[in-house]
Amino acid sequence: MTEQLSTGFEDAGWDFAPWEQEPQFSETELAILLDPLLTAAEAAERVGCAKRDVMRLRRTA
Repeated sequence: MTEQLSTGFEDAGWDFAPWEQEPQFSETELAILLDPLLTAAEAAERVGCAKRDVMRLRRTA
């Protein structure tokens, strides 16, 4: 058994796992995500990202 185990990423056309990539947002999306009048869940739903990404952005902003 000399073959390496495949993770399937190469078969799917991925250079990396999708969960390892940092999300990137436009200026408009960032304004929504950082809006203190919106809850993290509301901001995430409007932009279409995960709530944990909103919370992490707000902590580091």
